Amino acid sequence: MRPRPHARLFVALIVLLAVPFAVVRAQVPELPLPEESAAGAPASAADLLADTQAPRDMALYTGESELLGQSAGERRAATARALAQVLVKVTGNPLAAANPVVRRALPKAASFVREERTSEGASDQQGNTAIGGAPVYKTTLQVQFDPNRVDALVVGAGLPFWGSDRPSPILWLAIDDGRGARLVNASQINVVKPLATRGTERGLSFGLPAGSAVEQAAVDTIWARNPGPMMALTERYGHQTQLLGRLFREGQGWTADWVLTRGDTELSRWSFSDPSAQRALASGADGAADAIARRDATRADVGEPAVHHVLITGMRLADDFTRAMGYLQTLPVVRNLNVEEATPDSLRLRLDLAVGVPAFEAFLAAGDVLESEGQAAAPVPGMAEPAVARYRLRP
Repeated sequence: MRPRPHARLFVALIVLLAVPFAVVRAQVPELPLPEESAAGAPASAADLLADTQAPRDMALYTGESELLGQSAGERRAATARALAQVLVKVTGNPLAAANPVVRRALPKAASFVREERTSEGASDQQGNTAIGGAPVYKTTLQVQFDPNRVDALVVGAGLPFWGSDRPSPILWLAIDDGRGARLVNASQINVVKPLATRGTERGLSFGLPAGSAVEQAAVDTIWARNPGPMMALTERYGHQTQLLGRLFREGQGWTADWVLTRGDTELSRWSFSDPSAQRALASGADGAADAIARRDATRADVGEPAVHHVLITGMRLADDFTRAMGYLQTLPVVRNLNVEEATPDSLRLRLDLAVGVPAFEAFLAAGDVLESEGQAAAPVPGMAEPAVARYRLRP
């Protein structure tokens, strides 16, 4: 069926991480992107963590989870779910929470928290049906996590790190619900909400075109998923990245076809079918996030698991021993630790690490509890005494 153009008013839509939708001017500039991805060349853990000290987009480090109860246990579980959501945004990997190092970190998610708050709202305001005519309320926990600790966890887990410099693709979406294809505009904001919400969960925002007569006349091109002619219109908004999609009924369900390009380069092309139009729309955000993260994320070389013998000095008070042990036990890269010797001012430990020693030390450098004093000389060959790395407990 041929699309029928419709005249629309100028609007712009950008999906933000902290709220479902916001309407802004269409001429918002896109964040700069590297010319080439470094994803194929692993960086050292120390170098990658040094790179993360640049200003962050704190929305990427903020997660939300519904509180299903008021118990301390449920709050811990909700905090863990929020941290898992943040890790998906920061890595671009939807399976980040399945990483073994991350799995050890999630029960201790509270140690990553910078600040949190709760809010209550009626669930029927989000498209659900009220029960018996009365609104059903839910409580949401919003958690902002310490970016240094999150970044260290990502690097220590060997996951890719997807920085804050991300494009906001212009979304050229044509929908045919049986009445002819048409370009999405301001009156269909609720229609694209599933894509917006999923974009928020994946750490990606989108811009919706103004809907001028020229853009409406390009519906045939959008429907054909022909990105070349659309690039000139995308560049009018100061963007180089665009997502072309079409959504239509097929059989008993819906099919969404997508193509993502940046400049003259096609990054990905995919299709998704589902009985739910909402899930079909959300597939646009998933495919776009997968493709952009695959190109732009950088993975650290964390080395092989190792046993590390350490000497911690700077102990002044009895509480210092507890603080040092407690800190190491919260580190998800530490699989096990044993005390080998304790003196009034030092503590010697044997650490079973899930990563190599350099990655472990980069992990410590991201914190504020222990600092390296350098590696002691290796033992004389034939002696059983292992080499010991020295760390000082910070005041």
